[in-house]
Amino acid sequence: MAMVVAGTPAMAQDDILMLGNAGGMSGFEFDSARMSFFNEADRDGDFALSFDEMGQAMAHGGSRLFEGTDLDGDGIISFDEYLEHGNQLFSSLDADGDGVLGEDEI
Repeated sequence: MAMVVAGTPAMAQDDILMLGNAGGMSGFEFDSARMSFFNEADRDGDFALSFDEMGQAMAHGGSRLFEGTDLDGDGIISFDEYLEHGNQLFSSLDADGDGVLGEDEI
């Protein structure tokens, strides 16, 4: 099942840098911005990011918040690997553990 998104990777980055209400970004908002980025970057629609797809997307507005990790070393960032990396990244950035990334945590 493909997700429908509007915008571009650069717009996804702008969204994530425009912190949500009360100067923070919830886990849901973080995941939504990452999903928009993933869907735009996945140009061939295979629900995975090749090295070329990721490189091109990062060159056009990505940030470390949108990076993924090839956990199994097969040269492809699967959707599951991308989600896992996002979960780990959010947890590592959320220093106070409140489930919201504040301005000082991004």
